[in-house]
Amino acid sequence: MSTRPLQMASGSFWNTMERFSTMGIQLICTFILARFLTPNMFGLMGMLVVFTLIGNTITESGFSQTLIREKKVSKQTLSTVFWTNIALSLLIYLILWFAAPFIASFYNEPILVDVSRVTFLVIPLGALSIIQFTLCNRGLEFRKMCIISITASIVSCTIAIIWAWRTHSVWALVVQNVATYALRALGFWLTTRFRPALTFAIDELRRLFAFSRNLLVIGLIGNFFNNIYTLLIGRFYGATQAGYFVQADRIRLVTSNSMTQVVQSVSYPILSGINNSSNPSTLSNPSNLYSPYRRIILVTLLFVGFLMTLLMSVGEDLMQILMGSAEWRVAGQYLMALGVVGILYPLHAVNQNILLVKGMGRTILWIEVTRRTLMVLLIVAALQFGVDVFVWSYAVYSFLLIFLNLYVCGRPIGYGLSAQLRDIAPILMGFLLMIVVAECSNHILSLQNLSLRFIITLSLTLIVGLLYFHRHPSFLEAFDLVKQLLKTKYNQFRQ
Repeated sequence: MSTRPLQMASGSFWNTMERFSTMGIQLICTFILARFLTPNMFGLMGMLVVFTLIGNTITESGFSQTLIREKKVSKQTLSTVFWTNIALSLLIYLILWFAAPFIASFYNEPILVDVSRVTFLVIPLGALSIIQFTLCNRGLEFRKMCIISITASIVSCTIAIIWAWRTHSVWALVVQNVATYALRALGFWLTTRFRPALTFAIDELRRLFAFSRNLLVIGLIGNFFNNIYTLLIGRFYGATQAGYFVQADRIRLVTSNSMTQVVQSVSYPILSGINNSSNPSTLSNPSNLYSPYRRIILVTLLFVGFLMTLLMSVGEDLMQILMGSAEWRVAGQYLMALGVVGILYPLHAVNQNILLVKGMGRTILWIEVTRRTLMVLLIVAALQFGVDVFVWSYAVYSFLLIFLNLYVCGRPIGYGLSAQLRDIAPILMGFLLMIVVAECSNHILSLQNLSLRFIITLSLTLIVGLLYFHRHPSFLEAFDLVKQLLKTKYNQFRQ
């Protein structure tokens, strides 16, 4: 029997382990750091994320994915890409170094001049290990990648906590960020045999860039718009509000985006079986895709939405408990709006997979342009009001986008807007009922002890949700998928 399936199964386990372990370590570290640092300091770092991501995207330029899809890569090709990454990273860092005063002026935060110049060191540090990371991906060495990432996270977080305890300054977060990239680069260099040669093939670079340039553009657009709310909150409402938003959004991302990927990793083999069917008419017949996609959409929505709603029900108390201060309750208020985005995210993510399976690239591009235009219009309108309205505009955007996605993405398989709305409306009504119960409980118990209110409200919300959904077929299937996932990951770990 070939070892390839076993490698892929093991890789899936370690890939999942890396993602959730790293995020868990970072979250726990944040909860500890919040005891020593202010929301303003977290906001300052959040303001720089968009610049770092764009810098990293330009440095990488889509070459990693391009190299992964290549059947064979020579050392000359790898060396060419390595030196290109290094040159681009140094150029980007130099530009950002001189742009630091303008970035500080844009946010009206003078301290960002020095903070950004040190923080942006992550760009050249990251470039040092792009090729090694790519080679590990090609070789399915996810266990190695997992160990390196977890080790880097633990060590950098320990350094940051000690620094924050001693200094109570934003530099603890700066050191954590830079140390993470430096340790990852060191780990890949120590465990990977590749060493760049003093060679450069311009023709090979042109060939690779012909494919990677599309990934570069997509990455730049995605990184900018995915962080535009943090950028503008920092610019118009200050670093403190940006700090609240960043931490609330991290909770949303861990719960919604990551859980959606987990559920899809269990459910998607159904679609793979259809896609790889020996019957050539399988994909051309909408009825063959209707049932499995409907199943995945409803199960993912219920699973992710239920967890997200529980977090929303105790958002303010949760943030105060986790972050150690009542001032973080504002982040809990933002979590309510971002929770709406989190609940609806599975509908966006799963629906667009329909277009990928059907190979409708132009439709995907049209949706991308339309939804970004809608986001810009809502942002411009919301900026005329306070920060609360601005944050809630994100939820409004996500809600309006549902109608576009459900209409366009469902048509190719005969699962259109009206059919999807009929299926998801009862689920969304259940989530709304849970939120209403939670709000009533929080209001009635407003003068009670924080821990008591948290436990009672969370318990009531959970009970109401279970009573509402306990007979829903997709809810039962969600539990089965969780058990299947745990069993699968356990078996992969044993292998």
